Amino acid sequence: MLKSISNIRQKQEGAIMMKNTIEFKNSELTGLANVLGGFKLKGKASLGRTVLIRKFAKKQEEVNDDRIEIQKKYFETDKEGSLRVFKGSEGKLIPRSELIDKEDPKKLGTKAAKELDDEIKELNNEKAIIDFSEYSPRFKALKDALEDYPYELESDSAIAYERVYDQLEQAFNKGEK
Repeated sequence: MLKSISNIRQKQEGAIMMKNTIEFKNSELTGLANVLGGFKLKGKASLGRTVLIRKFAKKQEEVNDDRIEIQKKYFETDKEGSLRVFKGSEGKLIPRSELIDKEDPKKLGTKAAKELDDEIKELNNEKAIIDFSEYSPRFKALKDALEDYPYELESDSAIAYERVYDQLEQAFNKGEK
């Protein structure tokens, strides 16, 4: 199994997990942040949302770093360690010579492409654990505001609402037991 850098960071940051944590899949972070930014909130609830969005952004940066490290196993890098791209290709990465498709040298071979895809899927499915202990009153206000949110939500907004509210509710219910 892939031991990603973000998992290692999470273990280092919290060998003892704080009781005030919420969890999301890495693949959810950007979408949740984007939708939450559009919610009409004020006061402490708005502050809680802002902190949560910042924490999502920090976790997303870690995921992006991990994704680049995975890609470096399959694609060429320059002297500085940056991924190389074909000229004029708008970011198409150059496969490592030992991993190219024999019929199309601008692509990864089938086996390498599947391995890369599997590693990226695993990274996307990993949990991003967000500790909010120091911001607990703000997150409690966010939970309370979402509980009584007066506006109708549809599609992505409704899904984001449900994911964030459920996580906050579970976190605060743990503290009450």
